[in-house]
Amino acid sequence: FPTVSAVFELPTLLAGLTGVARGPSAMAICSATLPLNSKDDRDLQSLVLACNKDGMAALRKGKPNEAFEQLKYAESLLMANQEKDTSALLAVTCNNLGCYYKRTGKLHAALSYLRRSLKIEETNKTDHVTVAGTELNICAILSKLEKHDRALSHASRAL
Repeated sequence: FPTVSAVFELPTLLAGLTGVARGPSAMAICSATLPLNSKDDRDLQSLVLACNKDGMAALRKGKPNEAFEQLKYAESLLMANQEKDTSALLAVTCNNLGCYYKRTGKLHAALSYLRRSLKIEETNKTDHVTVAGTELNICAILSKLEKHDRALSHASRAL
């Protein structure tokens, strides 16, 4: 993995968009945890994943406003559909919002979203590679905030 100051974008871990780490696809992870009982469920999943992918692509292209709109739209779709089990999708979205806020220098907001993602991932017993990526994202933020002991703790948990 790169230095502690690098943030691993969850689409990197999940969808293989860019970066160093690789893991299963977001669709595979979400399919395993989101009951796809209806076309509406599949449509919601596809739309949320597309918003996440487009948002992170915009962020990489230096278009933070576009990225924010896409990611917040994904989050709002999930909040409007809380009666469905969309927790895996929410973890992806929260992680991506954490990456967005880190990239835009809002480290406390980034930390909040990343912790939310981690909590969901732990509850869902998400695969270890994804959880490790989130732990490293948190580590990077804490390191930037000069909370190195706590950063080290998250880095150790990623191993």
